[in-house]
Amino acid sequence: MRKSIPVLLIATLFVACGTETTRIPNASGAQGEVLVVMDKGHWESNPGALVRSILEQPISTLPQREPRFKVVQCTPHNFGSLLRTHHTVLYAAIGTNDTATTRPLIVSFARGQVVMQVAAADDAAWNRAFANEADGTVMLFEQHQLARVVKRMKQERDASVSEQVRAYHGITLDVPGGYKLMKQENGSTWLQRDRMVSGSGLQHNVIEGLLIHHHAYRSDSIFNVLDLVNMRDSVTRALVPGPSPGSYMIVQRRFDTMDLMPQGRAVEIEGRYGYLMEGLFGMEGAKMGGPFASLSTVCESEGRLITVEGFVYAPQFNKREYVREIEGILFSLRLDPSCIPLSAKE
Repeated sequence: MRKSIPVLLIATLFVACGTETTRIPNASGAQGEVLVVMDKGHWESNPGALVRSILEQPISTLPQREPRFKVVQCTPHNFGSLLRTHHTVLYAAIGTNDTATTRPLIVSFARGQVVMQVAAADDAAWNRAFANEADGTVMLFEQHQLARVVKRMKQERDASVSEQVRAYHGITLDVPGGYKLMKQENGSTWLQRDRMVSGSGLQHNVIEGLLIHHHAYRSDSIFNVLDLVNMRDSVTRALVPGPSPGSYMIVQRRFDTMDLMPQGRAVEIEGRYGYLMEGLFGMEGAKMGGPFASLSTVCESEGRLITVEGFVYAPQFNKREYVREIEGILFSLRLDPSCIPLSAKE
């Protein structure tokens, strides 16, 4: 007899959402984490291996091997109590449906939760269904993780520093507490946060920086990695000195025979065209580096290309969640309504 897990799950979800909104708890779980609900037998065989290969795929723009998500697993029987409110859930229903389905559930157990359910009749059908929708699932989970971080950055916003940015650049950016103004000149701003972070029983220094700069906008041909890298290098050479005399920040383009040029892609931010670039920075004349991310968009009515970016120096730690926080700040960017948005491009 086939189980009716998907029907029971959906029914329970509707019951949860049928209660008063105030009774639904906030979503829980660690940042960057995905909870996979799958029975132990499937988790230890092909379906579990496929899930891990997709969700734990290394992030290519980090200086060390780190998975895209931290994946944790529980059985359907144990999917209750605190686990039921996890913010990002992949629910595997195998041996339940004659027709394979992959769909995000509109309803949920918690505010700020996303649940992707994949259902199929057997292992092979489930693997095909999940593999076909793997890219969409990863994108959904990434966007959900980013939205959570953007919301948290807004809650942690330092009003004074954010106002300094608004007054100088005419933009709104949710800069969290701890960042200090290091330098501001020639249409560019450098903010930095230095803090001691615990790890492996020790205290280590972590440096996070934000750069905001604007330039004359002439055409959308600027939205390519090479031109944006050259522009960034010109800004950081003048703005961000390294630890040694005469040293300064640069983009890492190569290491021996390895191509380290950043990756770039078009994104949408509040209906506005943007270009996100992710890569590695280094220091000319000094040994120091780490990941960075930049977001560029245009205020056409003022003829301005506006770029906000962040970088992280944390040699003793994994970098994935630091970069997610940086991107959470970048995607809090808001331009004045008078700025005509560029239409989305293919």
